[in-house]
Amino acid sequence: MTTRESALADKIIDFYKRGLLPSPFGVADIRKRFAKTYADSHIQTVLPNYSDGGYFELKYGTPPRFKRVSRGKYACV
Repeated sequence: MTTRESALADKIIDFYKRGLLPSPFGVADIRKRFAKTYADSHIQTVLPNYSDGGYFELKYGTPPRFKRVSRGKYACV
């Protein structure tokens, strides 16, 4: 797990808790906030990687940080 990816997931959760992201949110919402800091390819993968059944849960047993609400839409766990 890279530090950069963890940092973006943490920032998304922080923005969500502070009410700065809609509920549910998608990649376009994350892109609006973080496009200047993170590569677009990274932004597109962080939500599915940290969601239930995503890469980090399956590979490392990490608890999901996001849950998929509908296609392309997520909420914080």
